[in-house]
Amino acid sequence: MSRFYAFARRHYTLGLSFLLPFGILFIYGLLRQVFPFGGQTILTVDLGQQYIDFYAFFRSTLLHHPETFFYSFAKGLGGDMLGVWAYYLMSPFNLIVLLTPGTWLSFGVWLLVLFKTGASGLSFAYYLKSNKLLHSWWLPTLSVVYALSGFAIANQFNVMWLDALVWLPLVVLGIDRLFTGRHFWLYPLSLAALLMSNYYMGYMVCLFVIAYFAWACAHYWQTWRHLWQSAARFISGSLLAGLLSAWLLLPTFFQLTQSKGQYTIQKIHWKFEYNPLKMLSKLVIGNFNFDQMPKGEPNIFVGSLVLICAILYFGTRKIAWQERLVALLVTIFLGVSMCYEPLDLLWHGMQFPVWYPYRFSYVVSFWLIVLAVQRLHQHPRFSWYQLLLPFLMLMAAFGYTAKHLKSFTALSPNQINLSIAFLLMTCLLLLLKKPLKRYYPLLLVLCVGGEMVTNATMSLNQISYVSQKDYADYTAHLQSAISAIPNKTAFQRIGKTFMRTKNDPMQADYFGGSHFNSMLEPSYPKFMGSIGEPAGDGAVADTNQTLFTDALLGYRYYLNNTSGQATIPLSTNKPDLARYNLLKKKDQIAIYQNPNALDLGFAASEKVLKHHVVANYPILEQNQIAADLVNSATEQPLFTLQFFNTVTYKNAKQKPKLNETFLRIDPKNPAHVIYTFTPTTSDPYYLTLGSSLEKNAVQVSLNGHTLQQYDTFRDTVVLNLTSNAIGQQQTVDLSFSKKEIWLQNINLYSLNYQALTHLTQQLRAHALKLNTFSNTTIKGTITIPQQNQVLMTTVPYAAGWHATVDGHPVKIKRGLKNFIAIPLKKGHHTVTLKYWPPYFYWGLTISLISAGFAIGGYYSYRYYRRRHLF
Repeated sequence: MSRFYAFARRHYTLGLSFLLPFGILFIYGLLRQVFPFGGQTILTVDLGQQYIDFYAFFRSTLLHHPETFFYSFAKGLGGDMLGVWAYYLMSPFNLIVLLTPGTWLSFGVWLLVLFKTGASGLSFAYYLKSNKLLHSWWLPTLSVVYALSGFAIANQFNVMWLDALVWLPLVVLGIDRLFTGRHFWLYPLSLAALLMSNYYMGYMVCLFVIAYFAWACAHYWQTWRHLWQSAARFISGSLLAGLLSAWLLLPTFFQLTQSKGQYTIQKIHWKFEYNPLKMLSKLVIGNFNFDQMPKGEPNIFVGSLVLICAILYFGTRKIAWQERLVALLVTIFLGVSMCYEPLDLLWHGMQFPVWYPYRFSYVVSFWLIVLAVQRLHQHPRFSWYQLLLPFLMLMAAFGYTAKHLKSFTALSPNQINLSIAFLLMTCLLLLLKKPLKRYYPLLLVLCVGGEMVTNATMSLNQISYVSQKDYADYTAHLQSAISAIPNKTAFQRIGKTFMRTKNDPMQADYFGGSHFNSMLEPSYPKFMGSIGEPAGDGAVADTNQTLFTDALLGYRYYLNNTSGQATIPLSTNKPDLARYNLLKKKDQIAIYQNPNALDLGFAASEKVLKHHVVANYPILEQNQIAADLVNSATEQPLFTLQFFNTVTYKNAKQKPKLNETFLRIDPKNPAHVIYTFTPTTSDPYYLTLGSSLEKNAVQVSLNGHTLQQYDTFRDTVVLNLTSNAIGQQQTVDLSFSKKEIWLQNINLYSLNYQALTHLTQQLRAHALKLNTFSNTTIKGTITIPQQNQVLMTTVPYAAGWHATVDGHPVKIKRGLKNFIAIPLKKGHHTVTLKYWPPYFYWGLTISLISAGFAIGGYYSYRYYRRRHLF
């Protein structure tokens, strides 16, 4: 025990550096009644709509389906997962969620944020202590500033980014040790760990360490020889970090070229993105709210103490002028990066962020704290005339913000007054250090910590969150319904008429079609958009299916909310479910079986290899797909265009010379364009809406009942109107409140259900019979009845898939522009599909060889040193 107490006495400040930021956020969560201490969660925006489902998938992969580390059919219709893991799920902290199953996962995510925040404080304190820059109560004080900085608070919902705050101080400490000759290995190992935890943040740190190394050259200057030796260590360490993480970075880079990399900006505008003075508002307490998420200034709040000391750093004569000059250049570079478009793009990998701008601002906060630490280390005392300049500069910043207060929606006069109050208290505390010597550490922590806590509280209080009941009830109902579905086939997709997030399949561990993540391959939303589904960059919602697309994509089961409860929110109306077989009801959810669902693979005409997409007309595109599958261009199409009986206007008129454009007459009341039709068969009827009608531009109702519609789409979508309504007049009301609206692609179609049944029976007669199925291996047999046919699958085409037919490797082709198709000769065949990520084995080989050389070099160096010393 004596050793433990001795250790605790030596390192208690490190413990406090972890516990203080951890405890502050924990107490805030208690006061906000975060589950399990109340009915709230920290789930909001992407954390509630995307990441929480990825953490459920993380649990499923580690506990049940390890092969989904590489590929998963829960990602849309199927997709590579290694890139998703590299961006979202590689943090070692994620192991925490293994302890919080099911509806407790929201608590596990909160624990992730708490532990990452505490680890950030600990990491920064270790950086300070190891470099012997500061000691005692300065460590927890500045660790709280770092761990609760404006970036950390504003982005605690982007949990995967917080790892950068943990690793950054260790990476920088490793660079410092390159100059002091101590422990070369910390730099490459910590940088490799960051790159593997989150390559995106790691990329930004790589840019920053170049600037930091330039400053360190001046800071640690001795001789030119020492400089070149340090530079050689820096270059070799950087290369080693990249090589050690090549097993993940190489395949991830390839996936980026197939997904997110295709959105790279081609034309750069050499301009400032906004008035740089607006950044000054971010020095004010609590300048963050929901409006700042999609578009706002960089989050660089670090409190009064850091700002004062960082400003004074440049006037400290004890610090060499060369060092201060380089520091000034680095500061200017970072500052300009936060408002000048070319540099902003550079930090973000030549892509503008979708929401959460200036994601690299954490390195700016870190840099400001480093400068403040250097000032405190070199010159810990302050006089009134020294404090006057930073005081006036910060007061000028607050004055500018107050003058333009209406431009900042998250700010009020009280917040500016609070910022001034904390500035005054900090200045007084620095001036009265000697008289307050006995109480100074406590007052320092209270003042600095109080400012950071106030900023965190005022920022987080402006955000709304998902309640535990909404999350838990929906998740429990969904998982219960999924578990009630019979597993009669090796592969089956499941559709729903309700949705909490587009990543529900990952949350409940089933195969669906919707998905949302920034690593989604563009070919998938392009295909789904062409058949009438709501889709966009990185997202697809499979809410607008027809009976044909249900059959084609193998939606064998459908879940329908029969209760109307708000905790199971409807995402679509699907009256054509009447054509499916009702199997059972589980709680408030009815389970249907689709009698026309096709298998994962089937024999089809080779015309699918030369399919021509019918753009902007999803029903015509579905007709074309059906014709290409069976080479039946001369037969009657599945869908037939129908005509409305009447079209009437209420408070609306057509715009002259533009028949599809309508104007609202009375601005006080909504306008209506009303269509009527009478079904002549019991077949399903569908309506198409053009892309100009997204984002609730128009409200669609049928016979007085509002149709549920996913409101974000970029292509013409298909609405499920009615089924089994022969001879019954139907009234479709399109109402709008805008001054003018373009009713684009408003067309009515009927589906010949008998023709659909005939088509699916023809395709199912020669299906791929699965012998083995996993997310990365598909093996089965198929009989091709005639020449000029292919094995058509609904497995999305990807470079990582490899096929063998009867034991011989064959080349995979694209069917319908999106899926795997394999030309086969007439007869019986055994087909095997296997997936492994491109460049994974190359990267793994490079990493293993590099690790071997590194370990060999380490022990050789130790052996040489031992021989040299003795």
